[in-house]
Amino acid sequence: MERKYILIIAIILLVVALVGGGFLLWTMRTGVPSIESSPSPTVISSPPASPVLLPSPTPTVPVEEEKSDLEQIKEAFAARYNKPIGDVTVTIDENTGTYANGGVKFAGEIGGGWWLAYHESTGWFIVADGNGSVICEDIEGYDFPVSMVPECWEEATSKLIKR
Repeated sequence: MERKYILIIAIILLVVALVGGGFLLWTMRTGVPSIESSPSPTVISSPPASPVLLPSPTPTVPVEEEKSDLEQIKEAFAARYNKPIGDVTVTIDENTGTYANGGVKFAGEIGGGWWLAYHESTGWFIVADGNGSVICEDIEGYDFPVSMVPECWEEATSKLIKR
């Protein structure tokens, strides 16, 4: 009787294997799209297009940003004393657009000093700088406002001149 059960179980397993294999083949084949004939394309005629003239793009010229007065004065000091621009610290106390004054300090130096600058067509020019009195001869011809230079030292007479 035991043999009979083993034979039945073997037949059932064989049938399940065949049905499973058939199902697997069937699902794999149905995943492939079938090729169907498509309808023939329809030709649609349209009137010929007329050319449209577009204006040519104008070339863009890069605009160079104008440097601030502070940056220009800082560059003038760096050039005057042959220092890297990063070593120059400039402050502006008064600026009229034509005349300016303030303070300057260089990296690694203990103190700073005052300065007077004049704006020319090419940019800012350092007229005078230092730690003591403004020398009258240095500012002669520039006509600095009295508010910026209320007095100066005249070397010829060794006198302090009130302006």
